[in-house]
Amino acid sequence: MSEAIENPAQEAPGIAETPKEEPGIDLDRVHIQNIPSFIGFKQFKKVLEKILGDVKSKKVRHMSDYAYVTFDTPEDAQKAIQLLNGYEYKNSVLAAHLATTEVKNLRAPTKNNTEPAVQKTARESVTPLAEMEYEKQLELKQQNSVNQKPPNFHLIECSRVMNKLHEQLQRNKVEKIGKQTEFRKRLQQILPSPKTTGYRNKCEFTIGHDLNRDICIGFVGGRFAENRHFVILPLNVDIVSPQMMSIVGDAHEFVKETELAPFDEFERKGFWRLLTVREFGGDVMLIFTVFPLDSAEKTEEIQKKIAQRFMDFETFTSKKYRVCSIYWQEMVHISDTPNFKLIAGTPYIYESLLDCRFRVSPPAFFQTNSQGASVLYSTIGELCGLAEKNSEASGASEGVKPSAEAPKDSEGVEKMEVTSVETPAEAPAPADDSDAPPTKIARIDPEVAAEAPATTSSETSTSPEDPGTILLDICCGTGTIGQCLLKNIENTQKVFCVGIEMIAEAVEDAKQNAKQNKMEKCCKYIAGKAEDTFRSMKYQLPAGFDLRTSRVVGVLDPPRAGMHEKVILACREMSTMRRLIFVSCEPNAAINNIVNLCRPESRKYSGDAFSVTRVQPVDMFPQTNHMEWIIQLDR
Repeated sequence: MSEAIENPAQEAPGIAETPKEEPGIDLDRVHIQNIPSFIGFKQFKKVLEKILGDVKSKKVRHMSDYAYVTFDTPEDAQKAIQLLNGYEYKNSVLAAHLATTEVKNLRAPTKNNTEPAVQKTARESVTPLAEMEYEKQLELKQQNSVNQKPPNFHLIECSRVMNKLHEQLQRNKVEKIGKQTEFRKRLQQILPSPKTTGYRNKCEFTIGHDLNRDICIGFVGGRFAENRHFVILPLNVDIVSPQMMSIVGDAHEFVKETELAPFDEFERKGFWRLLTVREFGGDVMLIFTVFPLDSAEKTEEIQKKIAQRFMDFETFTSKKYRVCSIYWQEMVHISDTPNFKLIAGTPYIYESLLDCRFRVSPPAFFQTNSQGASVLYSTIGELCGLAEKNSEASGASEGVKPSAEAPKDSEGVEKMEVTSVETPAEAPAPADDSDAPPTKIARIDPEVAAEAPATTSSETSTSPEDPGTILLDICCGTGTIGQCLLKNIENTQKVFCVGIEMIAEAVEDAKQNAKQNKMEKCCKYIAGKAEDTFRSMKYQLPAGFDLRTSRVVGVLDPPRAGMHEKVILACREMSTMRRLIFVSCEPNAAINNIVNLCRPESRKYSGDAFSVTRVQPVDMFPQTNHMEWIIQLDR
């Protein structure tokens, strides 16, 4: 949460008892901030009507976590500000003030300058670090001195995020965090991505107009005259593969040939919205997102032309790309529930990662950097205490070899690993299915294994006395993390993975992936809310595992906006969960979750508090300001 949102009472321009003319301020338009990003347009409008009561709005523009609302009179706008500013909604405090006037010209005219505004290229906008050597990019992201922060880098600099986390933990009276300099020692060296160019396996290209009002497919460049977006071609954007660029070029020609205009979000007119390209190992899935036409016959005609254009034999031989799957998505509002119609090809494409194979459907989440994901998942497994079969073979299926130093604990001492014990060769195969894999076995590090009962040399790791380890994969998506971890662990302790996901389609993908990877005996996937699933999970476990006695290691990979507080409370209340690995691509949004996991026990926050013991950045997004964060929490 930004500083401006943390302090909604801070005086904002345009708030006054009596409306009066102010330069650059719209007296009849209100800017609302800190709207929970997970609510849609329809829900926001209902909430707005409830808060405003008799004060009627004229126009509403809802854009994720903020909105602009226009009223008939300045007086109504002031009444709305009084009702909205400071209003608490779903653990957020709304901030409202008069909106600044939107610029009607790209630059102010001067006597000596009548040239149009200088437009940033897609390379400058999308990959701001592209001109920098990769080693320098990593140094910049690590940035151990807050006094050396580069321009526009204040939100993602590692040390600054650590300082902010320390400040929030200290403010909430979290114990044993030490001074700021000591706390920052828990930050590990950033792990590099094995691939730095052409690594994006998914890109969403906007279909719109460029500054000259010509049809363009690419990235949004920003707002310009008359409240419109302009789109810039993805030229020289090295993170986009040549195959994707070829597809964008052909799609551009096709859209122009249809003579149907791109959709204008402000005027609510037009047809074409987005082109989404997903590619894995040369196989490509295309998703065309459009505003629905009134004519079903015309829609069907366009769909047939798309199939003919992009799945023609010519595309395999001369156009240097191979489309295997084409989907059609109609969208009226951006908050609409996604709906996908297969119009040509196969329903899925597939990706291999750490010796596992995963099917990918249109809505399925998959890390956008596949080779970087092998480093990310191997590191998560290591921090979970699940040792790999062969540490040097990490990412072998992708040709990946992480080159990071051995991980160290908060005191900088290298961790010792438990010596692996081979599973006896005479162990019988499962009676029900000779081809089924045995229950997965993992090597657990000393901190997690401390509670395990001692075993003698005559006991096997699958003896009834072994309580086993439950790997709890929260927000599991299509099961990639859990299956990659279990596929690559040593056979010295039995492990069972339970994946929880709200999206039913993703759960079906996860089940199919587990079956394909021959892991359905050691993985179970449940569709539902995590906090509800926790209460019934004891009935979902196989024989030999018990929530009361088994070791529980959690992996939480929430959406960008963070996790709902109920899930955080449920994690605290699961007493056998001694370690939780929190994964985030937006650490500033995750800080609130981390603090609530670590704050002292109270009436609201029951259960023992966690402690931040290690923070491991992984560069999943070379050439950009972003990275992935792995936060290890123990108790």
